Amino acid sequence: MPPPRPHPAADGAPRSAAYHSATYAAPYVPERPQDDPALPRLRAARRRPVFTVAGAVVALYLLNALLASEARGVMAVRIAGPLNTGLAMSLLLCLTTVWAVRWYNRHARTHFDPGPHPGDRFGSREDAR
Repeated sequence: MPPPRPHPAADGAPRSAAYHSATYAAPYVPERPQDDPALPRLRAARRRPVFTVAGAVVALYLLNALLASEARGVMAVRIAGPLNTGLAMSLLLCLTTVWAVRWYNRHARTHFDPGPHPGDRFGSREDAR
């Protein structure tokens, strides 16, 4: 294994004038968005509809779980053929979850980032009209 090489400054070699006269600017410090007083209101306005829809889906899930465990007679009522209330509520829960995901996708595209997206055929909704 070869011996380690000394650091360039430790070898005693003279430095050029350009090396010593280099000036360094202060590093760029971006503005902090946390300092803006309107930011909490903006965040709350963006979260409110999302939490409302997510809360409705979770409430429906909890209602389904509560009825399945406590009200078995209600969940066993036949609606048509093999379809009973428990199965109907579970299917409704699946449909509601799919709807919520699709709604959030559309909501985010139109409210958070309204520009063109890779899946859009015409770039934006206004171009398609």
